[in-house]
Amino acid sequence: MAGTAQISSSFVISYTGTNTAASTIANPGRAFRIVAVYANNETGGSLNVTLTDGTNNITQGGALAVAANTAKVLEIDETHCDIGSAENLVCTVSGVGVVVKILCVATGGGFGLTVT
Repeated sequence: MAGTAQISSSFVISYTGTNTAASTIANPGRAFRIVAVYANNETGGSLNVTLTDGTNNITQGGALAVAANTAKVLEIDETHCDIGSAENLVCTVSGVGVVVKILCVATGGGFGLTVT
């Protein structure tokens, strides 16, 4: 049985907040789609994370888990998850000790494969 399939590369962008200023995460030079954002508050306490494409919010914000070393999946706004090759991400945290993992896949469906 023959068919077609798509293969797409995936990668993770890791960011560790060292202060409360907005930090620009440089684009790796390609278009991609953000599929999930995880945050881990390594210090405990209630901290917020905001991720944008420079203009639009990608995450919905919200407090992280109060317990230290507890990861949380952040709610994302699907309408702003496609990032162009010239767009940078901007991450802002309300305190230090937050590690953010941004899960990404290539856009455009990836590369076509022929299955035989």
